[in-house]
Amino acid sequence: SVPMRKPRPADATKTDAKISNPQLSGATSFGALAGYLFGKNSASTAMKMTTPVLTRGDGEDQTMSFVMPSDYWEEGSESLAPQPLEGSGVRLERDNGGYRAAIMFGGYASKSEVSRRKMQLLENLEKDEEFVIVNGSPICLAQYNDPFTPPWKRRNEVFVPVVPRN
Repeated sequence: SVPMRKPRPADATKTDAKISNPQLSGATSFGALAGYLFGKNSASTAMKMTTPVLTRGDGEDQTMSFVMPSDYWEEGSESLAPQPLEGSGVRLERDNGGYRAAIMFGGYASKSEVSRRKMQLLENLEKDEEFVIVNGSPICLAQYNDPFTPPWKRRNEVFVPVVPRN
């Protein structure tokens, strides 16, 4: 069986990798999101950096997201959040929660390790009798540590939204 969890609904800031320099897509997306949190927004309000950093999709379809501080998690509170600056590539979205199948792993989240863990997650879900992947949902990589955390203390996971089989 695959570990399941049901996170609370939360608001997220999000950017598309396609707005970025192709050689620096992850770094540029991260910079746009961090800029929003650190005050490059409509209210010039600095907010706390949160974890995890979420990456979904591949190549041109890849997006990166940060979870907003918990002040903005309650239903309707997303309208209280500072708005992203026009042209920043950042947008606000609400994640309504739901069940997730997840596999946690330590160390660096290299492309090969993430690919291996995604395959492991899919193989386990194929055999799972209780849950099935929400149709069309990409697998998400969640990274919980800053770049200076040593590999043996790192926490990552791959997850995908699931629903009970009927």
